Amino acid sequence: MSENLIALLTGYTGESGKALLKELEQRQIDFEKIDDYPEAFHGADMHFCCLGTTRGKSGVEGFRRVDFDYIVGVARLAKQEGCKHFHLLSSLGADSHSLFLYNKVKGQTETALTQMSFERLSIYRPAMLMVDRTEHRPLENFAQTIMRNTVQRIAPEWMTTPIDILARAMYLNSFTKDRPSIEILDNHALFRLSQQQTFTTKEQSQATNES
Repeated sequence: MSENLIALLTGYTGESGKALLKELEQRQIDFEKIDDYPEAFHGADMHFCCLGTTRGKSGVEGFRRVDFDYIVGVARLAKQEGCKHFHLLSSLGADSHSLFLYNKVKGQTETALTQMSFERLSIYRPAMLMVDRTEHRPLENFAQTIMRNTVQRIAPEWMTTPIDILARAMYLNSFTKDRPSIEILDNHALFRLSQQQTFTTKEQSQATNES
């Protein structure tokens, strides 16, 4: 990454994490053995958290353990080790007061992280992720097929988020300046961010000399 920044990514085995990993220089750790890698958190300027599962895959307790306990634990360790900018992949509809488990847990996680006083906390709320998963999810695949042939053609930013758009937006947001300490980015903001350009320090210097 430019500016000699060090980033840490947890949840790289999921589809969002895989896409984001392509934008970063890579050093992988085994999340199942995260306690074996305390040094991996030390010195990371920013942390991208793409951890997440589903109730269908992990059950109610498993879903909450991953989407709340794991994420909050990772965030606390990141803050402890000096992380300045924490990126959280959340979801459209996140609301700690929701009657729906998925939205409620996502909202509770957001609330917990906002209380940790990061120098900067970026929360991303994409819509339906459009991605060809390696994991078999028949209902989601069916929904994506419907979306691709209807909503995505007419109003792509309304209810869908291509996975590459999400990953690029998260990556480029690391370089934006003069942002609030806590920001929540909806789907429209993700599309706008993904269209931005970033420059290395050398390229910025060259552009200044040429202007």
